[in-house]
Amino acid sequence: MADAITYADLRFVKVPLKNSASNHLGQDCEAYEDGELTYENVQVSPVPGGPPGLASPALADKADLQVSRQFQEGTRIWEATNSSLQQQLREKISQLGQKEVELQKARKELISSQDTLQEKQRTHEDAEQQLQACQAERAKTKENLKTEEERRRDLDQRLTSTRETLRRFFSDSSDTCCPCGWIPYQERCFYISHTLGSLEESQKYCTSLSSKLAAFDEPSKYYYEYLSDAPQVSLPSGLEELLDRSKSYWIQMSKKWRQDSDSQSRHCVRIKTYYQKWERTISKCAELHPCICESEAFRFPDGINLN
Repeated sequence: MADAITYADLRFVKVPLKNSASNHLGQDCEAYEDGELTYENVQVSPVPGGPPGLASPALADKADLQVSRQFQEGTRIWEATNSSLQQQLREKISQLGQKEVELQKARKELISSQDTLQEKQRTHEDAEQQLQACQAERAKTKENLKTEEERRRDLDQRLTSTRETLRRFFSDSSDTCCPCGWIPYQERCFYISHTLGSLEESQKYCTSLSSKLAAFDEPSKYYYEYLSDAPQVSLPSGLEELLDRSKSYWIQMSKKWRQDSDSQSRHCVRIKTYYQKWERTISKCAELHPCICESEAFRFPDGINLN
């Protein structure tokens, strides 16, 4: 049996990075199937003259050398794979760190945006409240303006009415006026006193008002030579409307009446109605009657004109 072949028993070493090595080294790692290092059986020639089944030392050394090379090759592959994985791990850690920084920045921006949004919401709410307040104030102002407009129209109407009344009194003279309560007529002012008194008392009363007893001329066609003829007198329309037709009023003699005799001038003159006409008549001076006072009208200051 000189031709017999003896095989050396070999151990198989597991390679834990088979899959990673396969990915980086391609088919170089296909020999490490099932995570083990596979070694070929080495055929050892029997030693001449030796016992059968024992390999020579040279063949054993050769097998050890082959195993050592394969182990070194596996170690190199493992180291290369481990270095690559560590590089990838460092890159991944760096990327994760960068993403974490970006995430922190995005988070800060989000918080800032939320704060800004809340501030804008508060500003919007304040603006809404101010708008509501302005709308309420506008409605109140509009109502006040409406009330003021109605009041202004009422005042305008009253002013217009007052102007019309004054214009009627001052129609004969646009630049003169009379005290309040007096009746204007042809640059004269007349005042009706409802206080009863004698002729003398009435004269004093008119004097206290810076005036005198009124004197009225009768129309020429009604003028008679004697006072007892009781001629009619011409009264201003505004004054005649205010007189009480049931009463008599003290007046003074007109210029025409003063041309009569002294005996006639001793009599006192008053006016009364007769058949709806005002006539002068003679009366006792001690009788008590109201009177009519008269004064000159005064002019308006420059630039004032009721018309």
